Amino acid sequence: MARYKATVETPLPPAEAFAYLSDFSTAEEWDPGTVQAERLGEGQLGEGTEFRLVAAFLGRNTTLTYRIVEFDPPNAVTFRGENSTVVSLDRITFEPSDGGTRVLYDADLKLKGLLKLADPLLGLAFNRIGDSALAGMRKALGTRRPERLPRLSGRALDGEPYEFPDELRKHHSFLIAAFRREQQALVDGWLPWLLALEQRGSDVAVYELPVLSTAYSPARWFIDGGMARGVGSDSARARTITVYTDVGKVVSALGLPGTETIAVLLVERSGRILATELGGFDEQKAKRLADTLQPQP
Repeated sequence: MARYKATVETPLPPAEAFAYLSDFSTAEEWDPGTVQAERLGEGQLGEGTEFRLVAAFLGRNTTLTYRIVEFDPPNAVTFRGENSTVVSLDRITFEPSDGGTRVLYDADLKLKGLLKLADPLLGLAFNRIGDSALAGMRKALGTRRPERLPRLSGRALDGEPYEFPDELRKHHSFLIAAFRREQQALVDGWLPWLLALEQRGSDVAVYELPVLSTAYSPARWFIDGGMARGVGSDSARARTITVYTDVGKVVSALGLPGTETIAVLLVERSGRILATELGGFDEQKAKRLADTLQPQP
């Protein structure tokens, strides 16, 4: 079994967000993994309404029939999808939030028969598919640009505890948020430019923030210890702060499309987010951050 949970903040009111997402044929508009989606039959949308979706999954297209098994506008809708190889249960809930809506997506996927042997690989594939769908959903619903850094509790690899944004120690800080081990190469690509800025400016700080699920908290000593041994200097250990949290909520609070790449945030000491760049280093992204840091007259 694989499970994917994520949150999207949208300026749409709950009724409007519910009306859009409860019609599962819209999945073709926001989910890159949905090749085709259509509503089956006629009549008013509600419990029992069915949809036919063709989805790209594990290297092939597969057709699923989804049925609405819970319909509670504008609060919640649940879809059950099934074919000969998989069963999917997708529940979407809607909560009023700051004049808009917080959308919570909770999906369970189970393989049938001999395919259950592939379960160890299922979670990784499902997470990547979910991140891609979540990015499309955010784009379709519209998202509010985050104004402030959410509260994050972490600990540096040298053992120093941190509470962000309260303990931002310089007027401007660059926070490099990464979500997967293989993203370290992208982080390393930014560090020469960012550390040069830090060295030139007495009021600039650079932090690396590996953001990990609380599910890994019991192994924190092992994970952090491995990171610390792999870091070559005391300064790098001091600036690398691991955060064990609800990753979906952090991604949503930062207005990011998902966890498929890193984010570089420029933040004031107050916690106000001035700029965000996604992905690996390039000169255009660096120029935009530099211009925000030191606006041209």
